[in-house]
Amino acid sequence: MISSAQRTQSLPRGAVFPLSFFILCFLFLLPASSFAKNANALPISTKYYSLSLPSDWVVLRGPEKTRDTITLQLADTKRTTVATLVVGTAMPNEAEKAVALYTKRLQVKPTFHAGQAEFYLTHGKEKGFFLLRESKHDHLLLLLTVSGDLEKAGFLFALRTPYSSLRPVKPVLP
Repeated sequence: MISSAQRTQSLPRGAVFPLSFFILCFLFLLPASSFAKNANALPISTKYYSLSLPSDWVVLRGPEKTRDTITLQLADTKRTTVATLVVGTAMPNEAEKAVALYTKRLQVKPTFHAGQAEFYLTHGKEKGFFLLRESKHDHLLLLLTVSGDLEKAGFLFALRTPYSSLRPVKPVLP
């Protein structure tokens, strides 16, 4: 077994400090760099949820409160992807009624995944989806729409809410 004194003796004089300094810097800077991309995230909080808006996204409108409903419209800085989040109080079975209405209006059948109804839409090269989630116990309904690059809006699925059944789940894209 080599003692620490023997290890120190095998290195050139003066190499111990720079080597240990480099290791310490590496250990501290590595985790910091993994958080650096979210360091400029803008926090948005409402009574129903909070989220961190990435630095390459902006708020177009909101959060706006109308009665017990809060609407937030976001876009990436290039305006290639737009998302709208609406959360508000709901009557019992309102989600089912909304699904039936959108199915009829859009003539698209929803996919049901992880307790939410998901609609996928395409128009030429444009893609979009929207989903509905209901928290029956809390009498709340969430509507999330995204048009453009669906992957760019992935941060919306990290939405924090005290209503666990209201938290949207990332959809399984077709």
